[in-house]
Amino acid sequence: MLSVETFCDSSINANTYLITNNNHVLIIDPANNFKTLQRFIGDKIVDGVILTHGHYDHFKTLKEVLDNYDTKCYLHKEAIKKLSDVNASFAIAFGVNKLLDYDMSKLVAINENTNLTIGSFTLKIWFTPGHTNCSIIVFVENLMFSGDTLFKNSIGRTDLLTGSAMAMNNSLDRIKKIKTNYIVYPGHDEQTTLFEELKYNRYLR
Repeated sequence: MLSVETFCDSSINANTYLITNNNHVLIIDPANNFKTLQRFIGDKIVDGVILTHGHYDHFKTLKEVLDNYDTKCYLHKEAIKKLSDVNASFAIAFGVNKLLDYDMSKLVAINENTNLTIGSFTLKIWFTPGHTNCSIIVFVENLMFSGDTLFKNSIGRTDLLTGSAMAMNNSLDRIKKIKTNYIVYPGHDEQTTLFEELKYNRYLR
């Protein structure tokens, strides 16, 4: 049975999720303090890392994770470009003027709208542009990691570089058609359920 631990870095108000399946861990958006994540992981096997999009507040500690574990990061191809661009990644807004270099062999571009197996985890990936041109939603069993596409009672902003209100509307239209009441783990703020959002979130009406 899967379990989810949430870590929120108060300095950037972004959520990092560690999904555990027995002794295996999948990391979603590594932005929290690395030593905190490392203590929780302990001797568990890190099967992989997923970025929901290429903004700095979602990959702040990605480099440390990849340097310390024999694992790879799965992300949209456009997100890979943002890892080295302080403007497109919005890193400049957090006072970061230079980004770290990555071992490209540890970065795996995800095909849009695909099923994916990473170690002991079976995932469904949806491409949901709008907040960025590289936004994805990750479905794992009854869990939905929505990144900055969908929040509790809100959605991600579309006025940043590579954002698009039209693309966001198209992504939301797709979400409206889902018939499963997923537990939603957003990139910021508290978790919710999809049916709650379909009922109360004005952007999904």
